[in-house]
Amino acid sequence: MPPITPALAVAIHDTPGYWGDVTSSVDWCEKNYEWTPYIAEFFNSWSSLAMVILGEACARMNPTGLRAYTLLGRSITVVGVGSWLFHATLKYTMQMTDELPMLWALSIFCYIAVTSRYAHVVDRRKVAWALSLWTLMVTLLTATFSGKVQFFLFQTSFNGLSLGMAFLCWRAKRDLEDAAMRHVACLFGRGFKLYLLAALVWLVDTNLCPYVNGDAGTSVLPFNVQLHAWWHVLASLGLVYLVVLMMGHYCLVNNVPFKMRYVAKVFPYIHAN
Repeated sequence: MPPITPALAVAIHDTPGYWGDVTSSVDWCEKNYEWTPYIAEFFNSWSSLAMVILGEACARMNPTGLRAYTLLGRSITVVGVGSWLFHATLKYTMQMTDELPMLWALSIFCYIAVTSRYAHVVDRRKVAWALSLWTLMVTLLTATFSGKVQFFLFQTSFNGLSLGMAFLCWRAKRDLEDAAMRHVACLFGRGFKLYLLAALVWLVDTNLCPYVNGDAGTSVLPFNVQLHAWWHVLASLGLVYLVVLMMGHYCLVNNVPFKMRYVAKVFPYIHAN
């Protein structure tokens, strides 16, 4: 059994469940099997469906005709399914179905951003091969190691790709502003703010669990506000804003007329004219 990260060990409880002992390298700040013996982390599991819904929305919305965007949407869907399985079982094998697809989705996103922003400079095939080989190497390393090493490898790779994605999205924002499309460019700021809020929520849940888990004696809150579940929702929504931003940028670069709309003033989408 891989060792559980010490900072997260405070979340473990003795309540027995259908899936048995925890074998994942992390155990989040939600009491295990509190609501049903068949789902280890109830709120963390069901909130993962936000990724499935928004991933399918991105895949079906694709107005660019570029298959990579459909693949990106489907990969986000896979992340959501894997996250549900991971939080429902807290098994190491299911943890890999959550974490590894996250790396794959970010790699696809980076491929789209690089080949769109630098279309006249880079070779699409070389970019695809480079990102594929890098992702394969990180996948093998992450799946091979366990405990603190595995947690460090994943977080380093994930955050590194996220920074690259953020830079490329910022460049796309500048291009859209130069083209007088500020109504599309503003998606960057909104998505980035959602991501920052999601990251803050994740950090508090990960590092300050005893103070926010609702347990008497240590928690400053009367009940667990399920911050990791909110991370799922906020990060998913922030990602959609950035994906739609890049779809708009792709249409701009390739001279595809498009319009942007909102569903319920919250969910952005674009369609080609």
